[in-house]
Amino acid sequence: MRQLIIHSVFLFVALCSFGQKPIVILEVEPKEAEVGEMLTITVRANVQGEIDVDLPSGFVHGYEIMNGMNQEIDYNTGKVINYFYLSQNGAMPKAGTFKFGPAYVKKGNKVYRSNTVTVTIRKENTAPITNGNEITAKQLRQPAFGIIEKSKSVIYEGEPLILNAKVYSIFDPSHLEDYQEYKLDGALDKHDITTSSRITVREEKIKRTSYYAFEHDKKVIFPIGTGKFTIEPFKLMLRRGIEGVPITSSSTAIEVKPLPANAPSDFIGGVGSFTMKSSIDRKTLKQGDVITLIVEVEGYGNLQNISEPKLNLPKGFVIYGDPIVKEDISFGSRGAEGKITYEYNIQVTKFGDLTFPATTLSYFDPIKEKYVQISSEETKLSVSKNAGFKISDKATTTLVESKGQDIFPFKNGDEISTEHDSFVHSLLFWPVVTLPILCGIFLGLFWRKREENEIHVVQKQEKQQAKVGIQNLFSEAETALSNQDYANYYGLIEKGLQRSMALYLRNDDSLILSKSTIIEELKQQNVDASKINALQQLFTACEEARYGFGSSSENRDAMIVSAKQISQSILNA
Repeated sequence: MRQLIIHSVFLFVALCSFGQKPIVILEVEPKEAEVGEMLTITVRANVQGEIDVDLPSGFVHGYEIMNGMNQEIDYNTGKVINYFYLSQNGAMPKAGTFKFGPAYVKKGNKVYRSNTVTVTIRKENTAPITNGNEITAKQLRQPAFGIIEKSKSVIYEGEPLILNAKVYSIFDPSHLEDYQEYKLDGALDKHDITTSSRITVREEKIKRTSYYAFEHDKKVIFPIGTGKFTIEPFKLMLRRGIEGVPITSSSTAIEVKPLPANAPSDFIGGVGSFTMKSSIDRKTLKQGDVITLIVEVEGYGNLQNISEPKLNLPKGFVIYGDPIVKEDISFGSRGAEGKITYEYNIQVTKFGDLTFPATTLSYFDPIKEKYVQISSEETKLSVSKNAGFKISDKATTTLVESKGQDIFPFKNGDEISTEHDSFVHSLLFWPVVTLPILCGIFLGLFWRKREENEIHVVQKQEKQQAKVGIQNLFSEAETALSNQDYANYYGLIEKGLQRSMALYLRNDDSLILSKSTIIEELKQQNVDASKINALQQLFTACEEARYGFGSSSENRDAMIVSAKQISQSILNA
């Protein structure tokens, strides 16, 4: 058994009366739990001081720490007693019977001791997997239970999935504590669609029995990959005042089907329902002018993951650069909903009455289970001829003579050599002059292209080596985890993520960028917000764990999986 010391300086001023007997009480809830299930350890005392608690060896601290003061009336004496309390959660990683306490409150030169509490930890039972949102007979025999509600059991790749935690109880709950969310492996792209942490309880009947029920932690999730996935259960402590019931929900499963083969060439990756419209800033212009094409894609589904529409332009229209992209997206029960605007700059190189073609795109409708193509309207343009405009892609190199002079100087004063003159006007003159020039240009372009290819190959090899080095860091982290070297484990994860982001942002994984710089620059480069949030949460979790806030074994194992997924998804974007 090792002693874990919780240092706490209470923020409230003690108002205890002189002569009052010191009281120190240790409470642990629940007294029977499973391996990994959250326990809440609370120390209450009517004296203010520094608190130490004897905790079992291997106890893993959670993130929740609370302290404060409340008042109770002693009905024997009629006096009001001020109790100072400190509460922290945590879990035991192994089964057995364990003694918690005593707790000690040190005030000045005096130390006051509490009672001890015995807790039984059982082996973890595998949560039942339900096919839908159904409730099992075993759950109905419990005072409180939880299920994971889902919008569908079978979805297409890219289709949004709505999940939420649903809790039922035979008593009217006051609040919940120590919530651990449900998990779906491979779902980095997820978004909260409820902002309130308060629970709204309503009555529901199940098989003629009334229950108090509420929903919590509603999310829209976009699973990555196809196949069958298990959604791991959520856990929480359901409270009615100071009494609490631990809950581990049932698991559930979903199937993600691949999209049908033979997608149209203008498929933008959208899964849902979308509309499109386009407009051109002007219809009367001069040859060589640049017009602005605005394409708006609106709808719901996986709108945040679509690619830009591909323009199939005829000869006479040239796109300048990449389009400017503006997003107005929110996440709700229909997935990502809103509008994305693409602004293209296009130069018109022909003149006359021209037709700007319609823009088309295709998306997959999961309700109709087929690809749908939508199109904008054609636009008529009136382009006047511009004599001063020269089409750059058809420009040729010519030799220009000076006015009134030949391209070679005179010989012997004002006399021109007849021999030289005859050569200048011969059929061999231009081939002889231009052939070396063309050869020189060709060789120059050849060597330049070769050098560029060599540089590109070297850069590609260096980047690949850097990726291998990053993967080695994550492998070292996995070794540290198996050796229970947790401090090194969290440090290696952070280092691997920082090197990954430096390689993506600066093409140099040796640079050490601060976490705030990484997050800010990822936002500037319009990296998907869900990936940035996942990265930020992982940085925070590593930092909290390294500085003593603790981490459960389940969360610890998941960190390396999340780190590798985030690194790969951003580097391969």
